[in-house]
Amino acid sequence: MQTKHWLLALALPLALTAQQARAAQGTVTWHDPTCGFFVLSLPEGPPERFGLYSWKSGPDPHMDQVWEGDIVDGEDIEILNQAGEKMAVLHWANAKDQAQLVRNTPVQCASKWKKRK
Repeated sequence: MQTKHWLLALALPLALTAQQARAAQGTVTWHDPTCGFFVLSLPEGPPERFGLYSWKSGPDPHMDQVWEGDIVDGEDIEILNQAGEKMAVLHWANAKDQAQLVRNTPVQCASKWKKRK
């Protein structure tokens, strides 16, 4: 019986460490509250530098806000901001260029059509 408790005591911290290692951070670099889409910068590593997401529930993202979770590979995910607020999102795509992602947002995204300065 003591062996089971020892294994459980060892396995739990390892599982938590593995989960934390998978969590990546990204900063909001574009968002459009008119259509519910936003772009996060992705951590260094993959060739893609940005990810496109739409939020399902939770607080709306704001520019320069940092979110963390399975933002690189996850699809239907929950992410956290630095205040501990949770947001459920759909991860649509990754790209090297933020403009490529913004161009592929739905037509109802008003800021998609804004002229660049």
